[in-house]
Amino acid sequence: MSDEFLSQFSTVEQRRDRVGDLMAQILQKKQSLQGIRNPIPINLEIGCGHGHWLTDYAQQNQTSTYVGVDLITKRIEKAQAKATKRFLENLFFLKVEASEFIEYLPSDFIIDQIYIMFPDPWPKNRHFKRRLIQDDFLQLLAKVSSQESLLFFRSDHLPYVEWTREKIQQSENWEIVDQQLPFEHSSYFQDLLPSHQSIVAHVIHNPC
Repeated sequence: MSDEFLSQFSTVEQRRDRVGDLMAQILQKKQSLQGIRNPIPINLEIGCGHGHWLTDYAQQNQTSTYVGVDLITKRIEKAQAKATKRFLENLFFLKVEASEFIEYLPSDFIIDQIYIMFPDPWPKNRHFKRRLIQDDFLQLLAKVSSQESLLFFRSDHLPYVEWTREKIQQSENWEIVDQQLPFEHSSYFQDLLPSHQSIVAHVIHNPC
Protein backbone atom coordinates (compact mmCIF):
# COMPACT_ATOMS: atom_id res chain seq x y z
CA MET A 1 0.00 0.00 0.00
CA SER A 2 1.30 3.40 -0.88
CA ASP A 3 0.18 5.71 1.96
CA GLU A 4 -1.07 5.82 5.54
CA PHE A 5 -4.74 5.49 4.53
CA LEU A 6 -4.28 2.38 2.42
CA SER A 7 -1.86 0.88 4.97
CA GLN A 8 -4.87 0.58 7.29
CA PHE A 9 -6.10 -2.14 4.94
CA SER A 10 -2.99 -4.30 5.03
CA THR A 11 -4.57 -7.69 4.35
CA VAL A 12 -6.04 -9.05 1.15
CA GLU A 13 -9.34 -9.66 2.94
CA GLN A 14 -9.61 -6.04 4.08
CA ARG A 15 -8.87 -4.68 0.62
CA ARG A 16 -11.28 -7.10 -1.03
CA ASP A 17 -13.96 -6.08 1.47
CA ARG A 18 -13.54 -2.38 0.56
CA VAL A 19 -14.25 -3.18 -3.07
CA GLY A 20 -17.04 -5.55 -2.11
CA ASP A 21 -18.72 -2.96 0.11
CA LEU A 22 -18.86 -0.42 -2.71
CA MET A 23 -20.15 -2.94 -5.22
CA ALA A 24 -22.78 -4.14 -2.75
CA GLN A 25 -24.00 -0.55 -2.56
CA ILE A 26 -24.23 -0.41 -6.35
CA LEU A 27 -25.93 -3.81 -6.49
CA GLN A 28 -28.55 -2.69 -4.01
CA LYS A 29 -29.38 0.32 -6.15
CA LYS A 30 -29.55 -1.77 -9.30
CA GLN A 31 -31.75 -4.48 -7.79
CA SER A 32 -34.49 -1.91 -7.34
CA LEU A 33 -34.65 -1.55 -11.12
CA GLN A 34 -36.34 -3.91 -13.53
CA GLY A 35 -34.70 -5.48 -16.54
CA ILE A 36 -31.08 -5.12 -15.40
CA ARG A 37 -28.41 -7.24 -17.08
CA ASN A 38 -26.66 -10.00 -15.18
CA PRO A 39 -23.80 -9.56 -14.63
CA ILE A 40 -24.29 -5.82 -14.15
CA PRO A 41 -22.19 -3.68 -16.52
CA ILE A 42 -20.12 -0.84 -15.11
CA ASN A 43 -17.83 1.71 -16.72
CA LEU A 44 -14.49 2.29 -14.99
CA GLU A 45 -12.16 5.29 -15.03
CA ILE A 46 -8.69 4.51 -13.72
CA GLY A 47 -6.90 7.52 -12.30
CA CYS A 48 -10.06 9.63 -12.16
CA GLY A 49 -8.40 12.62 -10.50
CA HIS A 50 -10.95 15.16 -9.26
CA GLY A 51 -13.64 13.48 -11.32
CA HIS A 52 -14.30 16.33 -13.76
CA TRP A 53 -14.55 14.19 -16.89
CA LEU A 54 -16.36 11.22 -15.37
CA THR A 55 -18.88 13.36 -13.48
CA ASP A 56 -19.93 15.24 -16.61
CA TYR A 57 -20.12 12.01 -18.60
CA ALA A 58 -22.15 10.21 -15.92
CA GLN A 59 -24.56 13.13 -15.70
CA GLN A 60 -25.31 12.82 -19.41
CA ASN A 61 -25.79 9.03 -19.21
CA GLN A 62 -27.69 8.37 -16.01
CA THR A 63 -28.92 4.94 -17.06
CA SER A 64 -25.33 3.62 -16.98
CA THR A 65 -23.16 3.03 -13.91
CA TYR A 66 -19.73 4.67 -13.53
CA VAL A 67 -16.92 4.04 -11.07
CA GLY A 68 -13.81 6.17 -10.70
CA VAL A 69 -10.72 4.96 -8.83
CA ASP A 70 -7.64 6.88 -7.75
CA LEU A 71 -4.91 6.66 -5.11
CA ILE A 72 -4.95 10.28 -3.93
CA THR A 73 -7.33 10.93 -1.04
CA LYS A 74 -8.08 14.58 -1.83
CA ARG A 75 -8.87 13.71 -5.43
CA ILE A 76 -11.42 11.11 -4.38
CA GLU A 77 -12.95 13.48 -1.83
CA LYS A 78 -13.36 16.23 -4.42
CA ALA A 79 -14.72 13.80 -7.00
CA GLN A 80 -17.28 12.42 -4.57
CA ALA A 81 -18.31 15.95 -3.60
CA LYS A 82 -19.08 16.69 -7.27
CA ALA A 83 -21.23 13.57 -7.58
CA THR A 84 -23.07 14.39 -4.36
CA LYS A 85 -23.66 18.00 -5.35
CA ARG A 86 -25.28 16.88 -8.61
CA PHE A 87 -27.32 14.11 -6.92
CA LEU A 88 -25.84 11.49 -9.25
CA GLU A 89 -26.85 8.01 -8.11
CA ASN A 90 -25.05 6.30 -10.99
CA LEU A 91 -21.57 7.56 -10.09
CA PHE A 92 -19.22 6.17 -7.44
CA PHE A 93 -15.63 6.82 -6.41
CA LEU A 94 -13.18 4.70 -4.43
CA LYS A 95 -9.60 5.08 -3.30
CA VAL A 96 -8.00 1.82 -4.38
CA GLU A 97 -5.25 0.35 -6.55
CA ALA A 98 -6.66 -0.17 -10.03
CA SER A 99 -5.38 -3.73 -10.35
CA GLU A 100 -6.86 -4.67 -6.97
CA PHE A 101 -10.25 -3.19 -7.85
CA ILE A 102 -10.29 -5.28 -11.02
CA GLU A 103 -9.05 -8.41 -9.26
CA TYR A 104 -11.58 -8.13 -6.43
CA LEU A 105 -14.56 -7.15 -8.58
CA PRO A 106 -17.47 -9.44 -7.57
CA SER A 107 -18.84 -11.80 -10.20
CA ASP A 108 -22.14 -9.88 -10.17
CA PHE A 109 -20.39 -7.21 -12.27
CA ILE A 110 -18.63 -6.91 -15.59
CA ILE A 111 -16.79 -3.96 -17.13
CA ASP A 112 -18.16 -2.46 -20.35
CA GLN A 113 -15.83 0.50 -20.85
CA ILE A 114 -12.48 1.44 -19.33
CA TYR A 115 -11.11 4.99 -19.44
CA ILE A 116 -7.45 5.79 -18.77
CA MET A 117 -6.97 9.50 -19.24
CA PHE A 118 -3.49 11.02 -18.95
CA PRO A 119 -1.94 8.40 -16.66
CA ASP A 120 1.47 8.92 -15.08
CA PRO A 121 3.91 8.10 -17.93
CA TRP A 122 6.81 7.15 -15.65
CA PRO A 123 9.23 8.45 -18.29
CA LYS A 124 12.51 7.10 -16.89
CA ASN A 125 13.60 3.70 -18.17
CA ARG A 126 14.02 2.29 -14.67
CA HIS A 127 10.41 3.21 -13.91
CA PHE A 128 8.79 1.58 -16.95
CA LYS A 129 7.68 -1.34 -14.77
CA ARG A 130 5.45 1.10 -12.86
CA ARG A 131 3.42 2.03 -15.92
CA LEU A 132 -0.19 0.91 -15.73
CA ILE A 133 -0.29 -0.60 -19.21
CA GLN A 134 1.51 -3.92 -18.90
CA ASP A 135 0.93 -7.38 -20.37
CA ASP A 136 -0.41 -8.78 -17.09
CA PHE A 137 -2.70 -5.80 -16.57
CA LEU A 138 -4.27 -6.15 -20.02
CA GLN A 139 -4.88 -9.83 -19.38
CA LEU A 140 -6.40 -9.15 -15.96
CA LEU A 141 -8.66 -6.49 -17.42
CA ALA A 142 -9.89 -8.83 -20.14
CA LYS A 143 -11.00 -11.36 -17.50
CA VAL A 144 -13.66 -8.98 -16.15
CA SER A 145 -14.61 -7.37 -19.47
CA SER A 146 -17.78 -7.96 -21.43
CA GLN A 147 -17.63 -9.23 -25.00
CA GLU A 148 -18.15 -5.66 -26.21
CA SER A 149 -15.69 -3.96 -23.85
CA LEU A 150 -13.70 -0.99 -25.07
CA LEU A 151 -10.52 0.42 -23.56
CA PHE A 152 -9.98 4.16 -24.06
CA PHE A 153 -6.47 5.51 -23.47
CA ARG A 154 -5.29 9.11 -23.82
CA SER A 155 -1.91 10.70 -23.06
CA ASP A 156 0.18 13.73 -23.91
CA HIS A 157 3.38 11.70 -23.46
CA LEU A 158 4.03 10.28 -26.92
CA PRO A 159 6.54 7.60 -25.85
CA TYR A 160 3.90 6.22 -23.49
CA VAL A 161 1.34 6.31 -26.28
CA GLU A 162 3.66 4.21 -28.44
CA TRP A 163 4.38 1.89 -25.50
CA THR A 164 0.65 1.35 -25.03
CA ARG A 165 0.10 0.82 -28.74
CA GLU A 166 2.81 -1.86 -28.83
CA LYS A 167 1.49 -3.59 -25.71
CA ILE A 168 -2.01 -3.77 -27.16
CA GLN A 169 -0.75 -4.98 -30.54
CA GLN A 170 1.17 -7.75 -28.78
CA SER A 171 -1.78 -8.70 -26.58
CA GLU A 172 -3.94 -11.75 -27.29
CA ASN A 173 -6.83 -10.08 -25.49
CA TRP A 174 -7.17 -6.67 -27.16
CA GLU A 175 -7.05 -5.14 -30.62
CA ILE A 176 -6.83 -1.50 -31.64
CA VAL A 177 -9.95 -0.18 -33.36
CA ASP A 178 -10.75 3.01 -35.23
CA GLN A 179 -13.11 4.65 -32.80
CA GLN A 180 -13.42 7.89 -30.86
CA LEU A 181 -13.74 8.48 -27.14
CA PRO A 182 -17.42 8.35 -26.15
CA PHE A 183 -17.32 11.79 -24.54
CA GLU A 184 -15.16 14.84 -25.15
CA HIS A 185 -14.88 17.33 -22.35
CA SER A 186 -12.56 20.32 -22.20
CA SER A 187 -10.74 20.62 -18.88
CA TYR A 188 -8.22 23.02 -17.38
CA PHE A 189 -5.57 20.31 -17.33
CA GLN A 190 -6.16 19.11 -20.87
CA ASP A 191 -6.25 22.67 -22.23
CA LEU A 192 -2.76 23.26 -20.84
CA LEU A 193 -1.32 20.44 -22.90
CA PRO A 194 0.23 21.20 -26.30
CA SER A 195 -1.14 17.95 -27.76
CA HIS A 196 -2.37 14.48 -26.91
CA GLN A 197 -3.17 11.21 -28.63
CA SER A 198 -5.81 8.57 -28.01
CA ILE A 199 -5.94 4.82 -28.50
CA VAL A 200 -9.12 2.73 -28.45
CA ALA A 201 -9.01 -1.05 -28.13
CA HIS A 202 -11.69 -3.74 -28.23
CA VAL A 203 -11.52 -6.91 -26.18
CA ILE A 204 -11.14 -10.01 -28.33
CA HIS A 205 -10.74 -12.76 -25.78
CA ASN A 206 -11.91 -13.40 -22.24
CA PRO A 207 -9.41 -15.79 -20.65
CA CYS A 208 -10.69 -18.36 -18.21
